[in-house]
Amino acid sequence: MPKIYVATGYNKWGMTSSHVAANILADKILGKENKYEEVYSATRFSPIKNSGEMGNILKETYNSLIANNIKGSNYTIEDIGKEQGGVIEHNGDKVGIYKDKEGKIYAVKPQCKHLGCLLTWNNLDKTWDCPCHGSKYDYLGHVIYSPTVEDLDKIEFE
Repeated sequence: MPKIYVATGYNKWGMTSSHVAANILADKILGKENKYEEVYSATRFSPIKNSGEMGNILKETYNSLIANNIKGSNYTIEDIGKEQGGVIEHNGDKVGIYKDKEGKIYAVKPQCKHLGCLLTWNNLDKTWDCPCHGSKYDYLGHVIYSPTVEDLDKIEFE
């Protein structure tokens, strides 16, 4: 439809991306060229031209969904210091562990509720992060960022 412009898909980058989109759309309406238009184009991705990028996407997806869920963890409960977290193996299962400043342990099932990717611990933000689609959970397993909408399963751990 001519003269109808739509910008969507900001998710957690809304403050930045919506501003860029507004500038691009204003320039289009005014007949000006915008140097960022191609970067933000929804049709910019071409799997044939971007075979390297596509290969990296497939590799990361495979690792997050399959390989990392199968292979063992390098951490033990003793390796995780106070105010740190990580994924350990416990009784044959992966367990996401966070220790607070007193050493109290908080345990979650470290599998994203969106598509099941193995989560990683972000020690800077003290969050469980999904490498597949960017979901984030706090150390208790509560959702911080979508696309997930469901909290992580808590695990009783001693």
